[in-house]
Amino acid sequence: MASASDLIQTLSDATGVPFGTVFDIDRWLVKGNLRPVGGRRFGAAKMTPLDAARMLTAILASPQSNKAAEVVQRYEQTRPDKLRSSQELFAGIGLDDLAALPARHSFVGGLAAIISSATLGSLADYVQKSKAIERTSIEVSAVTNATRASIRVLEANVEYTTSIDGPVRSNRGKTMVVGDLNEIRQITGQTILRIARLFKEST
Repeated sequence: MASASDLIQTLSDATGVPFGTVFDIDRWLVKGNLRPVGGRRFGAAKMTPLDAARMLTAILASPQSNKAAEVVQRYEQTRPDKLRSSQELFAGIGLDDLAALPARHSFVGGLAAIISSATLGSLADYVQKSKAIERTSIEVSAVTNATRASIRVLEANVEYTTSIDGPVRSNRGKTMVVGDLNEIRQITGQTILRIARLFKEST
């Protein structure tokens, strides 16, 4: 599997975010116990689709690097908004592994599933049949300083949100302060498939 350094470089190249910024985001995820660590060389931690999804979520939704862990914790508390999503979520697009996602999965879980599917699953098989998928068929977006996101794969669109009735808390029990200034960031299938290629070449 890919190393943390490989994943950081791939995400930097794919998104255009400077390597140093992605490296700093990763450092804060490690401090928040949201990314495994290991020794050097052969003992180094190997990255998974979940690690990639967390890092990508932090890139999309963190207003600054030191908020990366808090942002990932927020987005791991999201659930599909059934009123604003495709009726069957991902079940209606013929991709079995995405259809198997629980109805109450989070944005981070959905993103991890898509990366895994694009690596060696049903989405990878679909990609082989369609050269137009990179930009036109996959879109992922998230909002900084809020908790709203969306994932679109082919004709399926899933909107994610969390309750605004009470404060969102981190795994340390602290209330996360969320401001009023928001920015929407979006990536396409180009980034997803770059990550998938990294994992596929590392197996």
